[in-house]
Amino acid sequence: MNLSDLINGGGPFGFLFILRIALVVILYLVILQIVGVARRDLRRAAAVAQIPGQARQVVGHLIVIDSGTTKIPLNSRMDIEPITTIGRAPTSSVVIDSGVVSTDHARITYRNRSLWVEDLGSHNGTYINGRKITGPTAVKPDDILQVGDVRFKFTV
Repeated sequence: MNLSDLINGGGPFGFLFILRIALVVILYLVILQIVGVARRDLRRAAAVAQIPGQARQVVGHLIVIDSGTTKIPLNSRMDIEPITTIGRAPTSSVVIDSGVVSTDHARITYRNRSLWVEDLGSHNGTYINGRKITGPTAVKPDDILQVGDVRFKFTV
């Protein structure tokens, strides 16, 4: 029995042979898709990654004035970039390891020559000068930002 007999009606063996070939082709297509997605993600990550030696744009600072239950040293100075995220997530710009801080708690953005603070739907809220914010709120130097039980002062 040769290959053409298997393909052209070699009984049940012909159907099984074609099924095997189709399965192998599908398997290779799935593997190629996975490799393609991985390559694309690596290219995007490389494009986003900061070039060594390139200066970050710092638009202000946060000074820790009350570290709450965290181990953040008092008077620590943290840079504020044009988009700064605060939360428990390791990918946050400012990581606060505290049970009262949400994974993605707040975001600080720099636009129109001003800093704006926005709560990202945190469980315990975000406060500016003791008032809970409900939407993007402009801040100025010496304003107090409270995230969980940690308080910061804005500086330039």
